Amino acid sequence: MNSENPDPTPPAAPKITSVLVYACSGGSDAGELADRIARQLAQEGVAQMSCLAGIGGRVKSLVAKAGFKKLEHLGLQDLGLRKGSCSVDEPNTSTGVTAAKKIIRLPSTNINPHASAQ
Repeated sequence: MNSENPDPTPPAAPKITSVLVYACSGGSDAGELADRIARQLAQEGVAQMSCLAGIGGRVKSLVAKAGFKKLEHLGLQDLGLRKGSCSVDEPNTSTGVTAAKKIIRLPSTNINPHASAQ
């Protein structure tokens, strides 16, 4: 027992959520950024990260067969983060996490943050 930390209780686990995030973790800068965004969402308890290959990418028939009722997609290119030209850094990760949280929390979200409200 450590005298500096008298409470041996481990930190609380992140809350369990029914939101699953399937992120590309590919070999490009955009893939790495998508992976970091998904991992941060999972660490914050906002979503659970899962393997994209497990559902065959965004093939809608496989998604339907897996029992998913709602599918949302966040394209990093819609945030101005394009493959081959986006830095994998905290500001870009934060941009993606913020956009993903908007999609997760709102029943109907326009994925393109640059689109004007009607």
